[in-house]
Amino acid sequence: MKKFLFWGMLPFFCLQLCFVDGVKCSDIDVLSLDELLDLEVVSVAKVPGKVTRTPAAITIITGEDLRRNNIQTIPEALRLVPGMHVYQIDANKWAVSARGFASRFSNKMLVMIDGRTVYSTLFSGVFWDVQDVLIEDIDRIEVIRGPGGSLWGANAVNGVVNIITKDSADTQGGLVALQVQTGLGGDVSLRYGGWLNDKTSLRVYGKFFDRAHFEQPDGVDSGDDWHQGRAGFRTDMNLTARDKLTVEGDIYDGKSGESIKYAGQSPTSVIFDTVSSPVSGGNVLGRWTHINAHQSELILQAYFDHIERNEFFIDETLDTVDLDFQHSLTLTDDLQVLYGGGYRLSKSYTRGKKNAPGTFSYTMDPQIRADELFSAFVQGRLKVADGRGELTLGSKVEHNDYTGLEWQPSVRFLWLLDDDSSLWAAISRSVRTPSRVESDSTVNAASLAPPVHGQRLFYQLLGNDSIGSEKMFSYEIGYRNRLSRALFMDVSLYYNRYEDIVAGVANGKPYIHHGQYGPQFTIPVLLSSARKEETYGAEVNVNWALADWWRVTAGYTWFTMNILDANNSSEGRQGFDEDENAEHIFSLVSHFDVSRFLEVNASLYAISALDQLDIGSRIRLDCNVGWHPMERVSVSMGIKNLFDDGTQEFSNTVEGILASDIPRMVYTRLTLNF
Repeated sequence: MKKFLFWGMLPFFCLQLCFVDGVKCSDIDVLSLDELLDLEVVSVAKVPGKVTRTPAAITIITGEDLRRNNIQTIPEALRLVPGMHVYQIDANKWAVSARGFASRFSNKMLVMIDGRTVYSTLFSGVFWDVQDVLIEDIDRIEVIRGPGGSLWGANAVNGVVNIITKDSADTQGGLVALQVQTGLGGDVSLRYGGWLNDKTSLRVYGKFFDRAHFEQPDGVDSGDDWHQGRAGFRTDMNLTARDKLTVEGDIYDGKSGESIKYAGQSPTSVIFDTVSSPVSGGNVLGRWTHINAHQSELILQAYFDHIERNEFFIDETLDTVDLDFQHSLTLTDDLQVLYGGGYRLSKSYTRGKKNAPGTFSYTMDPQIRADELFSAFVQGRLKVADGRGELTLGSKVEHNDYTGLEWQPSVRFLWLLDDDSSLWAAISRSVRTPSRVESDSTVNAASLAPPVHGQRLFYQLLGNDSIGSEKMFSYEIGYRNRLSRALFMDVSLYYNRYEDIVAGVANGKPYIHHGQYGPQFTIPVLLSSARKEETYGAEVNVNWALADWWRVTAGYTWFTMNILDANNSSEGRQGFDEDENAEHIFSLVSHFDVSRFLEVNASLYAISALDQLDIGSRIRLDCNVGWHPMERVSVSMGIKNLFDDGTQEFSNTVEGILASDIPRMVYTRLTLNF
C-alpha cells in the first residue's frame, strides 16, 4: 500500500516542483468545472441534453483531454473512462469493452464515428486498428456504460462509444502535426480548412503513421509492426436558416502485423510465425438536418462503407449501406417524443484459409451473404413534479436475417434532489444478434495439447444457423452531486444478467478422421446458446478543480462476473470467463497550467490482476509537458508507460495470436497552425 501511495502521488509532487512563481493565468486552456458540467450530449437520447440531467452512466472525453494526454488512438482515449476495460494486446490490437467481456473480439459494445457504425458482421465487433480519425478534428467522445439498445439497436448491450468530430467551420486554416517516438516510428498529419462560399465550409486532411514492432517476453520480434495512410474530408452547408447538410468521407490503406502460434504437421510440433494483414477501406456519409418553427427537428442520414481485410485465418470484404431517419417533436412543455426508423444492407464476401497443411482450416458457407436489417424506435420524455423529475420510456424493434424480430425496451427516470444533485435509475433489455462466424463457419484446428493415442488432437468448431440472440437484462442506479463549487462526483451501480450467451458445446463423441495427412483424433464442438452469466459493479468519477489552472479527475471501477450456468460449454474467447477482466481499476488524471506558455499533464492507472490469464496487477503512468512558445505553435514531450518497459496487459494465445510486451515510449510532437 505504501508503495502504491508513493507512486500514485509522484506525478503531483512533480507538478508542484514544476510550478513557477505561483503563476495564475486567466487565458489558460483548462476547462472549468462549470464548462464541463454544461457540456451537451446526444448519445443517450439522440437529442441534445445536459450531461448533469442524463439518466445514464455517461462520460465525455473532450478534445482538450485528447490533446493534453497526447492520445493517438481511440482505445487509448477510452482508458480515461471509469467502467471501461482497455488492454493492449500488441502494437495494433486491443481488448476493449464496457463493463467486462473485453477481448480482441469483444461483441457487446456499439462504436460510432459521426453516426456511422464501425461494425464487422464477421464477429459482431470492432477491428480497432482501422478505427482512426485525425485526433485534432475530434470534438468529443461520448461514452455510455450500459445498454443503449432502445435507441441504437442490437449490439449496444454493454455500452455505446460515439466519436463526434468538429464542424468544418471550426477547423479553418492549416495544421501540420509531426511526431517521433522511441523505437516505434512516427506519424505526420496535415489538414486544411476553408470556405467555398459564405454558407459552405470544408476541410480536407491526410495522415500517415509507421510504428515499429513490439517484442515477445523472450525478446523476439513480435512482427506486429503497423503502418497506415488515411485521407478524408468534411463539408458543412447551411442551406437555409433551418436546413443544414453535412457530407464527409474517408479512405485508408495499410498493414497490421502479428505473431501467431499453431500446431505443426507432426503430433508434437509447434509453428511460430509472423504475418502482415493488409487492411483497406473507405466510406462516405451524408446527413440533412431540418428544424422547423414548431420546436421539432428532422434528421435524415445515409452512408456507404467498404472494408477489405486479409487476416491470418480469413479474408473478408464487407459493403454496408445504411439509411436512417429520426424526428423529434415537442408536443407540450412537458412532453417530448422522438421516433424514427432505418434500413441496413450488409453484403459480406469471406474466404477461409488453410495453414500448416492438415492442422488448420477455416471455411464459411455461404461465402457470399447479404443481410438486411429493418428497424424502428419510439421514445417519450415526460417531465413531472414541475420539472424536478423526468420519465423516459422507449423501445427499438428490429428485424434481422438471423433471429427475426427483436425488441429492446427501456425505462429511465431522473429526479433532481436539489440544484446541485440528482438521482437516476434505469431498467433495460438488450440483445446481441449472431455473427457470421457463429452462424456460417466451420473451423478445424489442431490442439497444442499432448497427442492422444499417438495422434494429434483436433477440434472441429461448427457454426449454427439456429443460434438465437444473446439477451441482457440491466438494472442501473446513479447519483450525481456537485459537492462544492470546485468538486463534482458521479456514481453508478449496476447489475446485468445475461442469457443465451454463445459458447461451444461438445457435439457427439470424439472420432478418428482419416484425412489427407493421416488419422486425426477429432472432437466436434457446436456453437450454441449455452451460458447464463451475471455481472455487477460500481463506477465512480470525481472532478476536482483545485484552481483555475489545475484540474484533477479520478475514476474507480469495481467489476465482478459470475457464471450462473455453463451448460457443459467451453468458452474459447479470453475475457468472457470469471477473473479474465480486472476487478478493480483506478485512474487519476491531472491537467496543470504552469503559465500561459507551459502545461504539465499526467495520467495514472492502477489495474488489478487478470488471474485466469496469468496477468498480474500493474500501475501505468503517462506524463506530458506542453510548451506553447507562440500562439500557433506547440511542442509536447512525454513518456508513456513510465513504470514498466515490457509488460503484457492481456493474453491472447487462445486465438493463436501472441500478445506482446507493451514497451515504454518517449515521444516529441510538434503542431503548427497557420
